[in-house]
Amino acid sequence: MANPSMILQPAFREGWIEIYAVFALSGFILGWVAQRGNYCFVNAMTSIFTTRSLERFGAVMILFGVTALGTGTLVVAGLVPVQDQYFFNYFAGWYTLVGSFVFGFGAAIAGGCNLSMLYRASSGYVQNWVELLGMMIGTYVFAVTIWPFQSYTMEKGILSTTTGGYVEYLPYLLFHSTSTYAVLVTSLLLGIPLVALGIYLEQRTRKGWRSKASNVNFPILGAGVKATGGAQTVKPTLITSPEGGGIKDLLLLRRPYGTNLSTVILALDMLLVFLAGAGYTFNYLVITSSDGGRFFEYALIPLGVNLFLTTPWFRDSLTIVDPSTLMVVMLCVGAFIASYLSGDFKVRIPKDRRRLVVGFLGGILVGVGVRMALGCNIGLMWTNFGQLGYDGFIFLLGMLSGVYLAVKVQERW
Repeated sequence: MANPSMILQPAFREGWIEIYAVFALSGFILGWVAQRGNYCFVNAMTSIFTTRSLERFGAVMILFGVTALGTGTLVVAGLVPVQDQYFFNYFAGWYTLVGSFVFGFGAAIAGGCNLSMLYRASSGYVQNWVELLGMMIGTYVFAVTIWPFQSYTMEKGILSTTTGGYVEYLPYLLFHSTSTYAVLVTSLLLGIPLVALGIYLEQRTRKGWRSKASNVNFPILGAGVKATGGAQTVKPTLITSPEGGGIKDLLLLRRPYGTNLSTVILALDMLLVFLAGAGYTFNYLVITSSDGGRFFEYALIPLGVNLFLTTPWFRDSLTIVDPSTLMVVMLCVGAFIASYLSGDFKVRIPKDRRRLVVGFLGGILVGVGVRMALGCNIGLMWTNFGQLGYDGFIFLLGMLSGVYLAVKVQERW
């Protein structure tokens, strides 16, 4: 039996101008929705260990499940060639687990994953500006200290696969086939349990909210009441209906997007790129730290330092002229416009200046971890569920572990 094809095949015959336009639109949507919904994978995980809230983590599970079902449906329907789903599957190895752990720890102490770091930086959070700088330096630290050893283990297959693509494609692993039947069954087996788990976690959390609210007696005194013994104002509607409000308020940016609304829009955004970019480029959402490393490389050139000539990783990494770079730029544009129009934009410097140091150090760990894992929570973890691969599960486990350790460390500060 011949191996599955590893030749990309476009779903549409559009030109590169159209590809760049779609990626720009997708990045804008990603930044806008993430900012309006305060969508953060790190917050979704830290809330598990701090407030015991599973709502946002449940939304992330729904996001992964809907993405798997959506990409699988597009392939089964014949709209996207199957090789365009698995072609960009990453190598998997020890570095996926270790890198995601380092990434999760660094992102939790710094105050944001790759997505939230960018949209919060675009909304005026100085701590995330510092985290971004740290991530650029972390990319350099990785390139000169870890990449030589990691690339050797990848080449030799030491606790690592030696190829990606269909080798890590779950339909091929389960059925030794990339047929329509194999893709359909795999997407259902992967997507439905994730969506069901997400709904369960959300409902469990909201049931707990309702239970706590029912045990509190609120006198009816208009929109809010003064709590006995102090000046604290309590608004019962925020407890019983955290996503209350009307469509008009959403359109006029009077209130943030609900968690599930953000989840649905982000999943559709992923499917837009998956369909339009198929056969041309990496057809998934990506927030690549390679761009940060490239900017750091260019910043050093006036100082007479050319990392392209002296460091193998910089010589082999993505060029700066790429649809993914435009996506990152437009993500920041979308987040800035959303924050500005809604009145959320404000340059915010933390009162405790030590948070800037912590943000910088956490950013370095983010840069090291994301490059070691060969991707971040967007470009690897979320994306890999759309690719029907298994790297996303490895990254999820590592990131959760890193976030947990960060929470425990911060509790002792």
